[in-house]
Amino acid sequence: MYVPGGQIKQRCAMNSFSSEYFKEKISIIREKFNKCTPYMTTLSDTVRQKILLILAESGTDGMDVQDITAKTHLSRPAISHHLRILKDSGMILSHKKGTQVYYFIYISKALESLKDLFSTVENLVSNIDMESVKENAPWMITGKV
Repeated sequence: MYVPGGQIKQRCAMNSFSSEYFKEKISIIREKFNKCTPYMTTLSDTVRQKILLILAESGTDGMDVQDITAKTHLSRPAISHHLRILKDSGMILSHKKGTQVYYFIYISKALESLKDLFSTVENLVSNIDMESVKENAPWMITGKV
């Protein structure tokens, strides 16, 4: 049975629900972005990426500043600077043996947080009504503004 305006009311109710749902999810994602910001900032630098890979190659042996410096084009003070940033973000650990400080990759916490963020964003995006997007924002489908 046709009810004048019934379809519009139903659509508005769904959009209202969707709007609240998305507002709640966006709030959660914002918190997760804030938690992951130090990791993303740390990983945005190619030198720190290289240092992480060097430390990954060293496995459980770790490496000291001198060994890391030998594998890069940077000075010891520059390497120390980047190691401090990596350590402050929680992506590496250090252990002192005698007078030497050895560094080890420790990114499991960062990876879990980043995976959680990306999974939450993916979940949100997968719940977007693509028919509504096609109808109301076709430029999102074509990629042309």
